Amino acid sequence: MPEVLYLIDGHALAYRTYFALTGAGSNTRRWTTSSGEPTAGVFGFTSVLLRILEQERPDYLAVAFDTGKTFRDELYPEYKATREKMPDDLRTQIERIRQLVDAFNIPRLELEGYEADDVLGSISKNTAEKGLGVKIITGDRDLLQLVDNRIIVNLPEGRSLSEAVDYNADKVFDKMKVRPDQIVDYKALVGDKSDNIPGVAGIGAKTAERLLAAYNDLEGIYDNLEDLKPGERKKLETEKEAAELSRKLAQIITDLDVELDLEVARCDNFDPDEVEAIFRQLEFRTLMRRLAAVSESYGKVTGGGERQLALFAGAPATETKAADGIDIISHLVQTAEDLENLRRKLQDAKIIAFDTETTSTDQMQAELVGISLAVEEGEGFYIPVGHRPELGDQLSVEAVMSALEGPMTDPKIPKAGHNLKYDYVLMARYGLRASPLGFDSMIAEWLRNPDSRNLGLKNLVWVELNESMTEIDALIGKGRNQITMAEVPIEAAGAYAAADAETVLRLIPILKKELVDRHADHLLEELEMPLIPVLADMEMAGISLDIPFLSEMSQDLELRVGEIVENIYKAVGEEFNLNSPQQLSTALFDRLQIQPPDRVRRTKSGFYSTSAAILEEIRDQSPVVDWVLEYRELSKLKSTYLDALPAQVNPATGRIHTSYNQTGSVTGRIASSNPNLQNIPIRTELGRKVRHGFIASPGMVLLAVDYSQVELRIAAHMAEDQTMISAFRAGQDIHATTAAAIYNIPLDEVDRDQRRHAKAINFGLIYGMSPFGLTRTTDLTLAEAENFVEAYFERFPGVKSYLDQTRKLAADQGYVETLLGRRRYFLGLKSQSNYNVRSREEREAINAPIQGTAADIMKIAMIRTHKALSESALSARMLLQVHDELVLECPVEELGETARLVRDVMEASYELSVPLDTDARQGKNWGEMQDI
Repeated sequence: MPEVLYLIDGHALAYRTYFALTGAGSNTRRWTTSSGEPTAGVFGFTSVLLRILEQERPDYLAVAFDTGKTFRDELYPEYKATREKMPDDLRTQIERIRQLVDAFNIPRLELEGYEADDVLGSISKNTAEKGLGVKIITGDRDLLQLVDNRIIVNLPEGRSLSEAVDYNADKVFDKMKVRPDQIVDYKALVGDKSDNIPGVAGIGAKTAERLLAAYNDLEGIYDNLEDLKPGERKKLETEKEAAELSRKLAQIITDLDVELDLEVARCDNFDPDEVEAIFRQLEFRTLMRRLAAVSESYGKVTGGGERQLALFAGAPATETKAADGIDIISHLVQTAEDLENLRRKLQDAKIIAFDTETTSTDQMQAELVGISLAVEEGEGFYIPVGHRPELGDQLSVEAVMSALEGPMTDPKIPKAGHNLKYDYVLMARYGLRASPLGFDSMIAEWLRNPDSRNLGLKNLVWVELNESMTEIDALIGKGRNQITMAEVPIEAAGAYAAADAETVLRLIPILKKELVDRHADHLLEELEMPLIPVLADMEMAGISLDIPFLSEMSQDLELRVGEIVENIYKAVGEEFNLNSPQQLSTALFDRLQIQPPDRVRRTKSGFYSTSAAILEEIRDQSPVVDWVLEYRELSKLKSTYLDALPAQVNPATGRIHTSYNQTGSVTGRIASSNPNLQNIPIRTELGRKVRHGFIASPGMVLLAVDYSQVELRIAAHMAEDQTMISAFRAGQDIHATTAAAIYNIPLDEVDRDQRRHAKAINFGLIYGMSPFGLTRTTDLTLAEAENFVEAYFERFPGVKSYLDQTRKLAADQGYVETLLGRRRYFLGLKSQSNYNVRSREEREAINAPIQGTAADIMKIAMIRTHKALSESALSARMLLQVHDELVLECPVEELGETARLVRDVMEASYELSVPLDTDARQGKNWGEMQDI
């Protein structure tokens, strides 16, 4: 086998991977570092590069880049004029990609005045002539013209980075219906819209294929014009100049005076530490293991390494050295004497970091395996309590909790951890409630940057402390072979767990300084940390389910779903998979001949979208569409709630326990999961009926208290709009007041439609909605919506000023803030050229201060309500938090007093220029609640 030179088309691969990861720019903020540097294109490029080095192990490797304008631009100024401009955030990444290529010591091939294609063509032909093989990695089909018996081209076939196909001559012909050496002539005839190559007007793909099959190339076709059909002959004669120009534009030059020293292009010439340094800047932790594997395969050793794995060797209290020279001591606490010594050390500590090892990620069902603690940098302790007996000496949970109770509840010693709520709940279930909770490194990182990709401890340590920690998979495995921590040897578990606690101590000063610099330290200390035990108590409380009710409802829906399916099959005339978008599209638009909306076009695969938004637009054309929408609603209700919720009831408590995530949203709102009890639908009657299944315990009643129009009140306060402020202070219906102002009519003359339109704009504008967006939520035409918005701004100038100022502020300073100072960053907004992305980010920037402030106020209310209830003689406890609503459970006889207390606390939680108002309801189940 001859040696093979791999050539990467730098710009093309960057484009291909950027759009594969961002979905045409729709999710670019996910791919940014904590400092705001975009990374999607760099990450994708690097991932493909590592895959090539890992799996294909090329003999030689080089990367070609474009340099700017070329001779083709001079030849035809319109060349590539129709191409969409490179996204700004990708443009900035090309230089980073060049840096990475240099760090890997891979030759960069560039030549002024020529495209990368020309450099690739010249190098590949020259190399093939020397007897080597060549493989070109690209996203550009133009390079298929280079394919021959020694050159293959790798092109993407799908969205995934791994979906790419090698093209030899036969595969090119199968794809293009012409040989590789005929592609230039083919483009001379049909043109290329992507590069704005004109071709011959009126000559299509089928004609070009036929002509080239008969006459081989462009010269052969023009030599035999007299044999062609009159129409074809005339087109070719008239457009001969265009054909020749098109051929020059499409032809890749293969005889440039460029050379590649193959010895320099060998793949083992890189310094892994230099590459790792760039990976750290870009926060590419997930690629570090792959870099380590590639480095090892080429006989290289990085300066990093697995810090925790190093701890696995040696005795239980062995001192080991980390890569950066820090001494780590991991102690196993396995005897009563060890435990007493630890207790004394903890009692004298200034701060205690702790972590738990368990058998499950479900904090309400997990069993405790061990506890790790740290009070000084470089040293950690592990107390095994639940490993398998044969794995070594352990202490009883009761003895451990008794010994730890003093220091772990000492009010003078703050407690720290990462994702502390999980560990707090675990310890509380075993009888020990750690307090006071002083620092959570996960929450601190989230406050520093809500979009952070480093909320996990391993990522955070890698970025901030320059250390690689052992992944949990290294201990418990994956998939079918996965074990629990209870089965892991105590020494290995101890080293792993002790490092989890110890690294938190070293993160604290770094993260604290960042929070102080960003004026967010008060949010951690006064809001987020006090909220942890509140949420923990709610999680442990859970809520009861009426399982017979949910079961009966599920059976009813199953019958109705069966009827719907039969109706659809009968109307369409055949059975098909209703859950397949393609088969549903065929049924609706082909068999039933339903007309899609004018704006909707068939996808590349030949089908129309069957999204809910499109089905809503065409539902008046056939009852089948209504049935499909009903089928989807009922199927989702049944599978997501009616069948799933009973299966999630905790067998020990008989109740369902959600998990609240403080870092689960970028706005500051608390998220709910496993199960998500904040997402139960309430817009339809059936959706609301699901709430009937959430019930109060015997002798108890559910109490729901929610803020009334809290985001609009916050908007009025922030905008300082006197009309809105006056309406809220007067206790008026804000939507009717808005309608009266816009329509210039008395308040008592506002009708339902006018109020509905006003409501849509009130809520729409605080979410950054445009007049076009308003037409999607009302029956207004675009012209009516534009007039409506114009009139609104005339009557509420403060709102208009707020919206304009917020947009400008977000672009100028790169972030917006809530009233309490919580920041949401929009670092790319100022330079973002993609209209859709920019518009979305502007909408989010407008809403973030409002929605974030509402979240902050709710958190204050929860902390104060929890405290007020614990200090009162009342027995009520909070169970659920859903957006602007708190759900509590209390004895029937305490309902009135509890409702008054909760409403008073919630309404006094934050002082705005307008009053905070609440509504209270009660009932035996969450679905049938009556006003109090």
